[in-house]
Amino acid sequence: MSKLEEKSSAPKFRDEMAFRGFSLVVLLLLVIFCIVPFVLMLSVSLSSETSLGQYGYRFWPTEVSFAAYEYLWAKRLTIGRCYLLTIITTVVGTVGNLVLTSLFAYPLSRKDFKQRNIFAFIVFFTVMFNGGLTSTYIIWTRFFHIKNTIWALILPGGLMSAMNVLMVRNYYSANIPYSIIEAAGLDGASDMRVFTTIVIPLSKPVLATIGLFAAIGYWNNWTNGLYYITDTSLYTIQVYLKRLMDNIAYLKSSNNVVESAALALRSMPTESARMAIAIVAIIPILLVYPFIQKQLVKGMVVGGVKG
Repeated sequence: MSKLEEKSSAPKFRDEMAFRGFSLVVLLLLVIFCIVPFVLMLSVSLSSETSLGQYGYRFWPTEVSFAAYEYLWAKRLTIGRCYLLTIITTVVGTVGNLVLTSLFAYPLSRKDFKQRNIFAFIVFFTVMFNGGLTSTYIIWTRFFHIKNTIWALILPGGLMSAMNVLMVRNYYSANIPYSIIEAAGLDGASDMRVFTTIVIPLSKPVLATIGLFAAIGYWNNWTNGLYYITDTSLYTIQVYLKRLMDNIAYLKSSNNVVESAALALRSMPTESARMAIAIVAIIPILLVYPFIQKQLVKGMVVGGVKG
């Protein structure tokens, strides 16, 4: 390499190193911002209720206490049932979401489907407008009779998302050449065979992406349980957390509680129990995410490209 080439490459190298250093600092700050809430949540769950009332939230417990986790252990049968129901709801809802979304998005990506723009507009229309909570509740309860059934935790608002449909359609259009589908059709393959043997195996990244979105949505959903569930045996972990905190807050604020009971209620782990249940509820998502991280990033990048 000549001296002139060395002089011209030196500024580029310095600029590249400066950019990498800046990017590293920015990513490090983002990591800190993401980790800090979890550290605070863990600290609060390990703090006593009296110290929380006196000193507030701190990143290190002022007075370490395992009362919140002892309280959860005492209710392990109820929480275990809620956990199991949440797992069943998440698995069934996620599988149903993947099946319906991929089946709906596939014809929208086919160039030989003449009505695809009409159906794409119908899907996009639902993003901007919806029927509202009152009409939705009446339809699900009076016509489909899902109240106080497990289907109330799965069907309303979770089985298919318009944004997921558009994302999968864009992925199909950008990554699955139409010539392959056309060649399979000439060889005698049916549309269902093309979909199951060609399209689905090539769509793992985007399916992993929307699958994670659906799973998180079902796992964190408490509104369906609030609207459609009054049977305590059908409470999911999120609904149980909401009801538990509401009941404790009501008892603590009630003027009709005797003095001895009021003192006992004040010592109950309210804030710490809320954080402890949140930690218990978030563990499955933290365990699953590392295994699909690669597919998730690829699906987000490619599926977001306009098709």
